[in-house]
Amino acid sequence: MSNRKYKLKERLKVTEKWIEHFLDVEKNRSISKKALKALNRDKPFLGFIFGTVYLPTRIWDFISDIIWWNRYRKCCKEVEFIKQELKNYE
Repeated sequence: MSNRKYKLKERLKVTEKWIEHFLDVEKNRSISKKALKALNRDKPFLGFIFGTVYLPTRIWDFISDIIWWNRYRKCCKEVEFIKQELKNYE
């Protein structure tokens, strides 16, 4: 087998591990978001105060989430293309 095929297999493993890690992190982030929403429901006045104070951070988090999910979709496409390329070697 060629060196290129080995490198593609290694990249496939690394990319798939990254996808798994991303999904684990995203699950934990969703749990934290649910807890924050529940906390704000219990104390609506404090939730409003903190929501207002942290508004720029929340906007940045929203933009960061879009970028983060775009990277995830890109990695999923990379896995598809790498698998196609590996089929061509067989």
